[in-house]
Amino acid sequence: MPALVSYMQEAAWENTATLGISMYELQAQGLTWVLQRMRIEIFRYPKHTESITVKTWASGREKVFLHRDFRIYSAGRELLGQATSVWLVMDIVKRQLVSVPDFIMVHEIVPDNEPLPFAKGKMAQLQEVKYEQQMPVRWHDIDLNRHVTNTRYLQWALDTLPVEVLEQQLSETDIIFRAESVLGDTIISVAGAGKAAGEYLHKLSSQETGKELVQARTVWRKLER
Repeated sequence: MPALVSYMQEAAWENTATLGISMYELQAQGLTWVLQRMRIEIFRYPKHTESITVKTWASGREKVFLHRDFRIYSAGRELLGQATSVWLVMDIVKRQLVSVPDFIMVHEIVPDNEPLPFAKGKMAQLQEVKYEQQMPVRWHDIDLNRHVTNTRYLQWALDTLPVEVLEQQLSETDIIFRAESVLGDTIISVAGAGKAAGEYLHKLSSQETGKELVQARTVWRKLER
């Protein structure tokens, strides 16, 4: 799953670069993109050496929330997975969210496909911690914004689960990014079973501040042999 999310984020980068609103263009104005939420469904994982196509487009706006959808296809155009995400714009110096600037707002939302339902609403809270681990934030965990990259949080959340769960197939992921962490921080990742079959709830927080950084929900199913 982290690898597929990396592909999706690369596709998003390519799309924003084509529109002239990539992270580089934003950084020139003291701004940057921030991923706030991502909801993913995987129907079939691609096999080793299999070629895939990742398609993405801006799918909607709600005040300061910019929505972007993704679809992953096999070489034969089989739909392997899909995702919807929410993006915000942040002031690099103040580390605060800002209103979407006009040079981004001028781009029309013309999705090629029917948009997925927006990723919104509350997520169930983790009630009983069953698994826990700690991770120090190291140099290779951070991105151009000088904070922990999104895929690393996802990997840490998943790595907290036991092997018997990881050996199954992760079919759904819903992850909310609430705050940033930086080089030198220590992250505490906890997880426990949810109410539905195969469901796990996750929370990542800062050991230094106690602040909740990430909340996530994952759904697993047995591998088909």
